[in-house]
Amino acid sequence: MKNRIIIPGPPGTGKTYRLMQYIKKEVEEYKTPQDKILYISFSKAAEREARKRIAYPKIRVSTLHALGAQELGLDVKKQLLKGKEWKKFKNANPICQGLSFETFVDDTGLPRYKNVHMQLIEYSRAKKINLIQAATELNITADLNYTQIIQDQVEQYKKDTKMIEFHDMINDFIRKDLCPPVEAVFLDEAQDLSPLQWDVFFYIEGRSRRSYIAGDDDQAIYNFQGASSEIFINLEGTFDAQIKSQRVPRKVFEYAKKILPNITERLEKQWKPKDEEGEVFENVYLQDIDFSTGNWMIIARTNKMLQPIAEEIYNQGYRFEAKHNEILPPEPLNAYRIWQRLNQGAYIDKYDAKDLYSCLSYKLGHVEYGFSSGKSLDNIDSVDIDTLRMEHGLRVTGSWEQFNISQHIKDYMNVLLNSGDDLMSKPRIKISTIHRVKGEEADNVVLFLDLNRVIYKASQFNADPEHRTFFVGVTRAKHNLFLMQPTSEYQYNIGGPI
Repeated sequence: MKNRIIIPGPPGTGKTYRLMQYIKKEVEEYKTPQDKILYISFSKAAEREARKRIAYPKIRVSTLHALGAQELGLDVKKQLLKGKEWKKFKNANPICQGLSFETFVDDTGLPRYKNVHMQLIEYSRAKKINLIQAATELNITADLNYTQIIQDQVEQYKKDTKMIEFHDMINDFIRKDLCPPVEAVFLDEAQDLSPLQWDVFFYIEGRSRRSYIAGDDDQAIYNFQGASSEIFINLEGTFDAQIKSQRVPRKVFEYAKKILPNITERLEKQWKPKDEEGEVFENVYLQDIDFSTGNWMIIARTNKMLQPIAEEIYNQGYRFEAKHNEILPPEPLNAYRIWQRLNQGAYIDKYDAKDLYSCLSYKLGHVEYGFSSGKSLDNIDSVDIDTLRMEHGLRVTGSWEQFNISQHIKDYMNVLLNSGDDLMSKPRIKISTIHRVKGEEADNVVLFLDLNRVIYKASQFNADPEHRTFFVGVTRAKHNLFLMQPTSEYQYNIGGPI
């Protein structure tokens, strides 16, 4: 395509940074109005990160689903088929009584269904294929006649109730021709788009003067959602390949390269490591690693595998983040931080003040009678500790340990503080699945090679997804990579077939 620039590049080569350079060129050289530039992110997390990096506030940043919902004028909270609405659907369709329509939010911010029939339906929609093809690609055995009945009844229920599902947001966006005025469109993490999402992008692109597409097919790890790296691989346009990694050191680079020949469908790319040796440690045990300093990422293939890892790190007395959440409960941690700031002379807003008061008690003498609810704080803009004492009933002094916090949490916080953790910053250690840390990096990466039985069996049918997943895992390391000794008979074999 004449005005399409494609930016392929291996991990850490600055694909997103290159997109930012092209945005600057659009605004400053081509004089494209900011409100005529659209930046499309694959996930909500990527969208938030892009908003931080884009220097021009009027540029529209969105996921495809959010864009569709906004242009359609949908009230997602009220119109999205979920939760209680599924109960109503089941009540209206007795044949579905035995099914669970429970969902969980995956790493892209979209819900995934736990029952296999809805998994097949969602996958077939994303890939634009029939249920038979979907069952074959996912290697799922199910009563497809029953699956078709469910699909038909869901569609009828949506017509009757005016409810929607996520795929409707983008299908109807195209069908109703609601593309906003766009002169330049940017797309990051393109390898993760499904054929249905590609339809939306091509629709927008067709109404734009220029397009910019960044991605790496070797990091296409959302195949279970219908992602189609083949479309990215076969794109035509002007290529602006990124080659030099700013993240991956030589030894980690050499290890990662062992994986690539095992991926059967891929775009050949040049790739150079950064100018640093780094280190790879093989067959390591978690207990042998010193986590006392530095930035760490501990990753495994599934959430279930992470539980014993989290317990071990907890028992070692380290603070960590799991699923983007602190191991410590937010209320006592936030109260501690607010208290420290107050005692250093800082002013806080009413919301912080109320959070602090939520861990204080009249019965324990923390506040005067009538102030523990925090109602007196409603009309303040900012306040310091002296004002809290003079006007808002604050009486507690000294250590945060006096707060109304469980002794178990206090003990753990003291362990952390005694080990040198100030509790004021983000944890140095992140525990996560490989999928959840895609796009992130850490100085030190601990990678577990274990697979569960289900994943292992699926890999015998199609190994590409696992090769790509572990390629992503290996290439998160900026300095050191620790490969953990597998604890089960099912494991990923770097450099060879699974």
